[in-house]
Amino acid sequence: MLQNNIFRWRIGRGLIVLAGGGDWNSEDNLSITANLLSHTLSQGPIAYIWAASNIEQADRHMDLLRDLGARTGYLVDVLTEEDDALFRQLSEAGVIILGEGPSGDRLQEALVGVAMRAIEEAYRRGATLYAIGPSAAMWGAYAVRGPDLVEGFNWLAGSIILPGYSPDDADRLRAWVHEHPDGYGLGLGAGAALMLGPNSELDVWGNGAITISLGQHYHIG
Repeated sequence: MLQNNIFRWRIGRGLIVLAGGGDWNSEDNLSITANLLSHTLSQGPIAYIWAASNIEQADRHMDLLRDLGARTGYLVDVLTEEDDALFRQLSEAGVIILGEGPSGDRLQEALVGVAMRAIEEAYRRGATLYAIGPSAAMWGAYAVRGPDLVEGFNWLAGSIILPGYSPDDADRLRAWVHEHPDGYGLGLGAGAALMLGPNSELDVWGNGAITISLGQHYHIG
């Protein structure tokens, strides 16, 4: 069982949901989506940021969300949208989704600045941040991206996040933690998600395939 005294995350009225990714239509990921929709506090629309993947993939995912009873929503292009419109679209959202795809580095760069300020405002007011696959990695102190470790946004302090985790990744994650002994590794398996709430709530959604590797000097408490 995960302990909430291991995790320290950004203060806000909303939820942070970090998911390992995988097939949207799998039973595990449908369960994650159902939990997401039922636990979200804000009544704002869904804002789907698709820069990590492509617009067709994002459209299909939005269709699935509507089939599951999700509220209205819209796609957000953080790469080309004007600043005023971008801030309004994200800050007014009730759910902000960062989709899964191969362009996580481009997405992370695009979120710096206006987009991040808008996400912070929405989360402060109660929006849910739902990051999937490689998009989930960037919210740790460090993100595993291919063979490299890059700095993240540190919303989940001290963490090294590896989405799509499987037992074959255990040695690689432990090696990263060994290099950063004041932190910990968080492996998010496909079909699993970690939910972090505003009043120290902590839950595991989906199939529960979440692995933690504590650094030698990581302080719990």
